[in-house]
Order: sequence, then structure tokens, then C-alpha cells
Amino acid sequence: MELYRFLHQQGFGSRKECRQLVEYGLVELSGSVCDDWRLDVDPAALACLVVDGEPWTPQAGPLYLLLNKPAGYETSHKPMHNPTVYGLLPWQFVNRGVSAVGRLDVDTTGLLLFSSDGQFVHALTSPRRHVPKCYLATVKHPLTDAQLDALRAGVYLKDDDERVVADEAVADDAHTLRLTISQGKYHQVKRMVAAAGNRVTALHRVSLGGLALGGLPEGQWRHLAADELAALGLPR
Repeated sequence: MELYRFLHQQGFGSRKECRQLVEYGLVELSGSVCDDWRLDVDPAALACLVVDGEPWTPQAGPLYLLLNKPAGYETSHKPMHNPTVYGLLPWQFVNRGVSAVGRLDVDTTGLLLFSSDGQFVHALTSPRRHVPKCYLATVKHPLTDAQLDALRAGVYLKDDDERVVADEAVADDAHTLRLTISQGKYHQVKRMVAAAGNRVTALHRVSLGGLALGGLPEGQWRHLAADELAALGLPR
């Protein structure tokens, strides 16, 4: 593969921009500046690639990423009032077309997946698959058994005539609700808690479809491991 095509494939810009990166002496291969954008390269054999002073590990195939989203970020390519979550990822990945798997509200934190594989994104967001999502909700008033029972039995959301049932509703403490749902309605957790007679003051997603945040720091991302992808059992 020609070097400029490889750089384009990696998300460093248009083909013209990638040719210019090489022409301007901004690409190093194995410690030496390369000025031939037509150079034939084997991506699997690139031991050391530096672009504009930054080391880069070649990315093969579709991207599957997990982010620990902080509060104050919009899950949108065109945010209205806050920074975008895409700014927390390498810009090369954004150029390669990564999309968020669903959305988290601006004030909601925790696990958010991204992928450049459209089939993967669709499979995880399809309402027919009922992918479980677990949240820790901080609530304003002390939780009661009646509220937990209501969430497990199902509640009616405002302006919705369909009962919504939690897969799990457990009180970790008086003000912390561990809630697992398999639907994806707008503001569903907040609306369910409101329907049960309480109010969410903070919301954090801890897992999705068996994937967990683990010890990933807030604002950081990582690649999904092969075994994590296989455990999802989704088409890829």
C-alpha cells in the first residue's frame, strides 16, 4: 500500500492532506523522515510510525472503543452548548467515522461505546435485541421498598401508555439505586424513577451488554479486547 493511502486509511486527513504530510517532512518511519508519499509500505510491518511529532500505532480493521464519559459532554458531532465526547477520542478515529453506540445525557457519566462498524452499532442499539444497561442513580429522597417494587413490577412513563419494567432494581444504600434496563427510551431512567416517586440527581452507567468500565479513569478510552467483542455475540 502506498504510504499516503495508508495515512488516509488511518484517519490523518484526505489523500491530498496525507501527501502533504509526507512532502513537508512530517512523517517518520523507523526513526527516519520519509519524503516519498508513493513509498510502498506493509502496515503490519511498521514498527515505528511518527506523524507530526506524535507516535502512532497503526489501527487495523474497524474500531471498537469504550469511554468513561465525564459529565458536561454532549454525545453529538454537533454539540449545542457543551464540548463533544468525540473530542475525548483521537481525532484520527473521528476522521475514520466512529459513532457512539446510543447516547448519554450531558450530565450522565460512565460507559459509552464507539465504533466505526455500522453493523455493530446498529446491533447494539436495536430495540429488538434488548441489550441490558446497568446504571447507578443517585436519588434525592431515601429509597423505599415500595419504590423498588414499583420499578420491578413496571411503571408508566408520562405520555406513554406502555408499562416499563426494570430488569433489576436494588438499593445499594439509601440514596443509590442500581437499575438495569433493556429498553432505550428517552431519559428512561430519570423518568422511571420519577414515576416511582423519587428523583434522580446524578446518573452513572456502569455496564452495557456484559461490558463493564472496570478501573478505566474518567475521560479516558480504551480498545475493546477480542474476548469482550466475542462475549457480546453480535454480528461483525
